[in-house]
Amino acid sequence: MSIESPKLQPHQVYHIGKKSLGVAVMSSIFGRSSRAAYDWAQDPLFTEKRCRNPLETHHAYFQALDMHGYGYVAQAAINYLQTALDPTDLPPVKETLPTIEQEVLADYKAVSALQKGIENCEEVDLVETLVQEAKDEIDRTFAKYLKDCGYKGA
Repeated sequence: MSIESPKLQPHQVYHIGKKSLGVAVMSSIFGRSSRAAYDWAQDPLFTEKRCRNPLETHHAYFQALDMHGYGYVAQAAINYLQTALDPTDLPPVKETLPTIEQEVLADYKAVSALQKGIENCEEVDLVETLVQEAKDEIDRTFAKYLKDCGYKGA
């Protein structure tokens, strides 16, 4: 079972970076003006000024490499980027619970936490995390169902 990362749009990666690292640090890392950090973090659905961020440009670059038969080069670059992460900081893999009933109860708990987050109008980043946690719980329940019911490939 692999570790699932939250599903984030490119602009969200830079929004979180801007909030956690600060604009000055981002500006220093990328060698760009502080305005770039703000531009990259803007949700493209709610801005008239559109500035493609480095993730989007690298995505286009990797696609072009792949289309020209150099997907392995793009994969090597992605593998290199992955070395920036400390493996001890990654969350542990959550195994399925012993019974379907326990899995379903875990689903309810995760969905309930999501419901409370929505009802309390929590920050969008927190609600997105709660959405992902609920999805992960349901995925584990489905995996447990497949395994317990003897479906091939489970």
